Amino acid sequence: MSRIGKRFAQLSSQSRKAFIPYLTAGDPSLSVTGQLCRMLEAEGADVIELGVPFTDPIADGPTNQRAAQRALDRGVRPDGILALVRELRAEGLDLPIVLFTYWNPLRRLLEIGGGYDALNGIDGILVTDLPPEHATEHRAACEAMGIDTIFLAAPTTAPQRMPEIARATSGFLYYVSSKGVTGARATLSHDLEVSVRAVKDAAGDLPVCVGFGIGTKDVAARVCEVADGFVVGSALGNVIEKASHRGDDVVEAARAFIRELDPR
Repeated sequence: MSRIGKRFAQLSSQSRKAFIPYLTAGDPSLSVTGQLCRMLEAEGADVIELGVPFTDPIADGPTNQRAAQRALDRGVRPDGILALVRELRAEGLDLPIVLFTYWNPLRRLLEIGGGYDALNGIDGILVTDLPPEHATEHRAACEAMGIDTIFLAAPTTAPQRMPEIARATSGFLYYVSSKGVTGARATLSHDLEVSVRAVKDAAGDLPVCVGFGIGTKDVAARVCEVADGFVVGSALGNVIEKASHRGDDVVEAARAFIRELDPR
């Protein structure tokens, strides 16, 4: 069983939900990203998503776009992110890490690194612009490495396609709560519960976690009522961005936000 699978099995045995924070790797620096990962593990995160900065992040809203551009401007590249992951593993970080990326930077990384062996230390990959229908070789390579392949489902996903997405997915299925790009929202769709239950029916025993738009404790609590976990990205990114611009302690600002948001 993968590290992600073990974590969800543990959560299920404890009747708990997963908290999955998203970080743009390298914003404000790779060093601070490492500090944030250590803090998040200490504060009870269950999985960390590390976003790979990319010049054309079509799934990301303004907050994550700005973070990616800042990281790119500082020279952050995928090989540096993987070096950070190896460093964290050497220090004993046991939290599952999911690489959140697009196909072009992943393909380039694999070319430079000599294949999927370069991803040692990564537990899952979510490639936002790679649909399951075009991911046969990617899935096989990840399976050989023991890496989970996480795919997206959305309100616009046709019901008849949902079982196919679930079959291609391992670790957990990521359900996008709202149409559009990432970004914290005050409220989510009124029919979220119905939609998530339909996804869970198609997913079977596969955990379903909800992301895009979760930025408050109330919204996170609502998601936890029906899903197996929640993802927080842009709202956390906003905190990191503001603290960095003010010259505040980014890690402590993020810690305070997480403690206020987590409804579990």
